[in-house]
Amino acid sequence: MEKQTFSLKNLRNPFTRAAKSPEKALQEGATVYFKHCVFCHGDLLDGSGVFGDRFFPKPASFIHEGSFINKPEGYGFWRVLKGGKGLPKPYSPWNSAMPAWEGQLTVDEVWKVLLFIQTTARERLADKANTPSEPSEDLGKKIYQDKCVHCHGATGEGDGVITPFSSPRPRDLSKGHIKLRTTPFGKVPTDDDLFLAITHGMKGTTMPPWGHLSETERWGLVAYIKTLSPKFEKFEKKNKSHTIITVPEPPPLTLESIARGKDLFIKNCSGCHGVKGRNDGVSTRKIVNIPTDALWPRNLSKPWTFRRGVSRKQIYLTLRTGLSGTAMPRFSERVFNDAKVWDIVHYVQTLSLSQKPEVSRQIRIRRTDGTLPENPEDPVWKTVPSYFFPVGGQIMYSEKSFFPTTDNVYLKALHNGDEIAFLVEWDDPKMDPFLSNLIPVKESPPPPLPPELQVDEGEPQVESHPKPQKFSDSVALQFPAAEEQNGDLPNFLNGDADHPVNLWKWDSYPFAATELNARGLQNWNEQDKPSQNLKFKASYEYGRYSVVFVRKLKTPDTRQDVQFASGAKVPVAVNVWNGSEGETGTRKAVSSWFEALLE
Repeated sequence: MEKQTFSLKNLRNPFTRAAKSPEKALQEGATVYFKHCVFCHGDLLDGSGVFGDRFFPKPASFIHEGSFINKPEGYGFWRVLKGGKGLPKPYSPWNSAMPAWEGQLTVDEVWKVLLFIQTTARERLADKANTPSEPSEDLGKKIYQDKCVHCHGATGEGDGVITPFSSPRPRDLSKGHIKLRTTPFGKVPTDDDLFLAITHGMKGTTMPPWGHLSETERWGLVAYIKTLSPKFEKFEKKNKSHTIITVPEPPPLTLESIARGKDLFIKNCSGCHGVKGRNDGVSTRKIVNIPTDALWPRNLSKPWTFRRGVSRKQIYLTLRTGLSGTAMPRFSERVFNDAKVWDIVHYVQTLSLSQKPEVSRQIRIRRTDGTLPENPEDPVWKTVPSYFFPVGGQIMYSEKSFFPTTDNVYLKALHNGDEIAFLVEWDDPKMDPFLSNLIPVKESPPPPLPPELQVDEGEPQVESHPKPQKFSDSVALQFPAAEEQNGDLPNFLNGDADHPVNLWKWDSYPFAATELNARGLQNWNEQDKPSQNLKFKASYEYGRYSVVFVRKLKTPDTRQDVQFASGAKVPVAVNVWNGSEGETGTRKAVSSWFEALLE
């Protein structure tokens, strides 16, 4: 869209007052929303999309009386065009992840998406006194066509407008399977299973919880969803009854149970989930293919991402039922009695923190005496506070990263009054093979098979000099360039023409840490040799990269280099690229700004 001048005072949405029905414009607006907006603002328009908890300030919710839906129409038009970057200071904070859609969407597309948001949000806020008292297939069909078709498609085959941008993709309801069931693997779910799936949604995906719908509406959806697959009708015609997997009471948690569970986990689970549960098992090289929706196994070190939940009973049920449509099998009673399953459950719970780490917008960089730890394995790092940085896909500007494998980074830091050291750690299930030429690495080995299945295949063939993957695995710490440290905060997406940033970037190939300056996502320049002052060391262990950057607090380049001082605050952000998944350039995961305080 070419830049135009608008008078906002009397601007009105032309599609709201169209002589013809606005229904076509409403559907076209929904298409724009689900292609561009749903990942942050969410299917429910409440700011709880897949990346809703990754950026600051949090994406706006439209489901309240004070949102833009009750402001003059010109306001919403202005906000969509200008986004959250570089707007007037009196209206701060504008430095958000909201893109400026001027130049990306046409004027008509902007008005149509505003029509969809306003119409849908007002429906959510309206009184539901007219909801039918009894559920019906017709009621479910009406709700499905209004609220579900954009993801699951008109016939339920998971081919809605959002499908090309989603991982995992929306469920193909025509197959009659859902992941979370109380029925055995491959069997149709019960009505209660469908109802709970609708009510609770699928954590970490574009499927939101629909608990705000009335029970009547949700049961109506259950009735209609069952018509989308012939399996339900066949099941009922044959007068079949469901076999329900029941969950017994958990036994006491003991060290002996955990030890037995570890042995069972290594033999039966580490092939996919890896030794430390970070989804880096050798089998993933055969089963993972994002373009075909063959997903990475669950990272068990992050229980807040578990679809069903983190309680012992919930994990038990996942093991007993498996996850239909994925490579996660069921653990049958014939091979694994209850005692064995509980042992595995107990060990799985030792692989992770008990809850998601809290996010602190300010990190404190402790002062220490003596030489700073330059090796990621230095035991000193175990005594340093760790800060949790959520990261989300760079979906604001092309080329975008809709489903990055990295969703968080851990940061630790120390300084000694002369130098500063940052330890950056993040999970990446597939290491750049080139690194094995340069540094000691620990990868999850093939699991030991039970004796009856072992075969002598001779010595495995190992490539003597592994070649680098097509794109580097990389991480970059981002700071305002020195010339910006006392001025405006640059946009977190690598600054812009007037507000540069300084980047410390590590690449797996070529194996190096480089200082760069950027004035936007695509305007990057490597500093000349005299300004390259970084020292670094890196390691890779069981699905996790660790990189230490060390640099002097002060450098001679007071224009381009970030400058640190004891007692001072410096903004910091993170960029991460998973090269094995095609992330390069602007296709990456990014964080918002955090504030580092040097003690």
